[in-house]
Formats: sequence, C-alpha cells, structure tokens
Amino acid sequence: MGSSGGRISDKSGQKKSGSDYIWLRFLLTIGSLLGLLLLIQSVATYYQVTGILVTAELRKEAQQYAISIEREGRRLGIRDAAELSPLLDEIRQDAPDKIAWIGVTDMAGHLLGHSGNAVGAPFAPERLRRAFDAHTPVSQVRRTAAGRVLVIALPIRMALRPPVRIGEGDRVREPDRASGPRPAPWTVEMALYLDSVSGTFGRLQTNLIVSSSAALGLVASMIVLWLRLPHYVRGKQLERQTELARQVQMDLLPAADAAFEGLDFAAVCVPAEQVGGDFYDAFSAGDARVAIVVGDVSGKGLPASVVVGLLLGAVRASGWMGGASEHEACSRRLSDLLRTRTSLERFASLFWCYYEPESQLLRYVNAGHPTPILVRRKGEGELEIQRLAEGGPVLGLLQGANYRQGQAVVGAGDLLVMFSDGVVEATNASGEQFDEDRLLAVIRENSAGSAVGIREETLKRVRAFLGQKPADDDLTLVVARVLPNRRT
Repeated sequence: MGSSGGRISDKSGQKKSGSDYIWLRFLLTIGSLLGLLLLIQSVATYYQVTGILVTAELRKEAQQYAISIEREGRRLGIRDAAELSPLLDEIRQDAPDKIAWIGVTDMAGHLLGHSGNAVGAPFAPERLRRAFDAHTPVSQVRRTAAGRVLVIALPIRMALRPPVRIGEGDRVREPDRASGPRPAPWTVEMALYLDSVSGTFGRLQTNLIVSSSAALGLVASMIVLWLRLPHYVRGKQLERQTELARQVQMDLLPAADAAFEGLDFAAVCVPAEQVGGDFYDAFSAGDARVAIVVGDVSGKGLPASVVVGLLLGAVRASGWMGGASEHEACSRRLSDLLRTRTSLERFASLFWCYYEPESQLLRYVNAGHPTPILVRRKGEGELEIQRLAEGGPVLGLLQGANYRQGQAVVGAGDLLVMFSDGVVEATNASGEQFDEDRLLAVIRENSAGSAVGIREETLKRVRAFLGQKPADDDLTLVVARVLPNRRT
C-alpha cells in the first residue's frame, strides 16, 4: 500500500508540474507579445509625434518666411512681379540648409517668381482656394535628391502688378505702370527640408532609443527563456527525482531516536546536498543483540546515494553476526561487490558492529572508517578513551582485501560515538578544520548527558564553527550509551 500511495502522489505531482509549465509557457508568450507590442508602439509613436511636431514647426517657419517676403517686398518697394525673384533668391540663400525652393503664384496657378528648382506639380488652384477660405494650411511631403521636404502653400498679400499675358504660352508683356498697383492674394509655395528641424526633437529620439531598447531587451529575455525552458523543465524534473531519492534514502535510515533494549541511542545524517553518501543503520538482531552500522560512500549526490542503498541492503541481508570469521568474510564480500559492480572511483568506508549484552562485548570491523570513540568512566570524573580501529582497508578499493574483527568490553554507562569525516573535517571560512580534539572536548564536557544531548551539542558546535559557510561534506553522527541491566 505504501508503494502504491507513493506512485499516486508522484503522478499527481507530475500533473501539477505540467500545469505549472503550461502557465509558464503562457506567460512567456504574453511577455514576448508585450515586448513586440511595446517595440511597435514606441516606433509608431515616435514617427507619429515627430511627424506632427516637425510639420507644425516647419509650418511655423514657413509662415515666418512668408511674413518676411511681405515685409521685404514693402521695404524694397516692389511693385512688379518680375522684381520678386531676386528677393526670393536672397531669402533662400540666407537659409540654404532649410529652404529647397520658393515660388510665388497667383490664384490661377501662374508662376510670378521663384528661387530654386521645384520638384513635383504645384498644388491645384481649386484646392488652394478651398484651403485658404477655410484658413487651413496646405502641405505635402515630397522626396528630392537632397532629402525629403515639406512643401507648404500659404497666402500672401502684396501690392504687385501681375504680368500681362499675351496669347498662349509663357510670353508675357509688362503692364502699364501708369495703371497703378492692384493688391491681390498670391500664393507662396515653400519647400523646407524635414531634417532641418530634426535636431530640435533629439529628446524624442533618446526616448525612442530607451523604449526600443527596453522592448528589445524584453523580447530577447523571452527568447532566452524560451530556449532555456526545456533545460529548466528537465532541471525541475531532476530536482523532483533527487528529492524523491532523498526521501527514499531517509526512509532507509532508522529513526534518529530509535529505542533499543539496553541502549540509549541517537543519530543524525545531514547530507551536504539533497542526497549524500553518508549513512547509518541500527537494528535488533535477536538474543538482545543490537547491530549498528556507519558508512561513507565516496562522492556526493545521486551516484553515492545509489551505492548507499546497495550497502544498506547487503548489510541487512548478510549473516555477518554469526561469529568473527563470518563477520570478516562478509566484509571481504562487500569489498568485492563494490569493486566489481561500481566504477573505480566509487568506494566506501564502513564501521559495523554489534553489541552482545550477555558477554558485554562490542564486536566490530572498521573498514577504513574514521575511528569511533569508546568512552569509559574509570573513577571520579576520570574518562578512558579507546579508539576502535581494528578491521581493514576501505571497501571496493583493493582486490583480495583482508579484514579482522575487533572487540571491546563495554559496560553500563560506557559511551560509543561514531561519526563520518564530515564532522572532524568540517572546514570554516578560514580553512581551519573542526578536528577530533574539538569533538573530544564536546564528548568530555557532556559525557554524563544523554545520547540525544551529546548529539545535539556536537551538531551545535560544528555549525557554530562553520558559521555562514555551508558544509562541504555529509555529516553523520551516531551516539550510543550502554544502559544498566534492568532485569531482576
């Protein structure tokens, strides 16, 4: 039932995760569309606004030039249309980078005077008449060899004698000067370069660059996220699988405060990553015996956790508590199993022992593991420290490795502390290791305390020693104290 329930939970998690990714894709799509919309709107707004402002500015300048033509015409006393062209030349030459051409026509569209070469057909007289009656300007953008120009037509009033036309064609006859000036509405057509006022709107260009850059940045970010999405999804899947592996690994370990007859027991295993290579096990083995195992597989992460599962299963399945010879033979078999079934860089240290209350003996094999500490009380506050080093090399490294079982006499109140190298080799930001001396200091100061108290105080000291620096290696600690025999 437990296994089935786990599979159901995993499927529901996958469905939820798939729903999350759909929403993520949706949001990425919305972000991309918003970025493109912002880019299009920024460019469109710029050209729309600058078009309006440039047109308004050029119309304003054209009006000023028209006023200048009227004023200069009066000042110079121009009465004949033939005298108009020199004035137009002078005005255009004063601003050659602004004015492409100037022409003055009557309301019938006949050219009275001009300066510069006009491009395109003149405005229709009927259109000009309607626009002037409505007091609206007439303008049109045209392309020339020198750039785009805004052609503007404005009405002007000057007391001019128009040329008298004789017949068809362009031949004209000068009017009779005695006839006197006749004020009439004329039209001035002026072509102003669009680029001549573009510098006035430099801030708009800056705003366009900023907004366009932001839009392009948003679109680029969305593209990068789209490209990275498969890797992100795969990473989240691996993360979930790793979390599942961590949960499975934790389930393989016994409770941190498991209760055993005759022993006060406490343990902890803290992986440096989600899963690690450290492990411990403790279980009753019949005849009141208690088996305790502590190990460390080389490396960290998922590969090490797989080997941990292999070792935990092999330890439980083998009959290593049948005597010294069987214990030693099982150690050799475990070493051969790792050497032949895993890669060369995958090996493990292991301390496995069992406590026999009847004989008050602790029988063990230490396969290259950091030496556990056995603490006995000899008298008034005096402690005896024994290190349990008998055994052999690490598992999985040497072919034909031999192991030897060791044993230690234990009695009521004796304390056994087993640990991985992640405890004594914990390194702080200054490069200093916690080392065994600090561990012994914790044990001595708390030797009369409970197994849980010693475990918690050791963890507290190690974490304080590390400070803000995370642990580089898995950390495992097992504490067991022999309790007095309560049988009557």
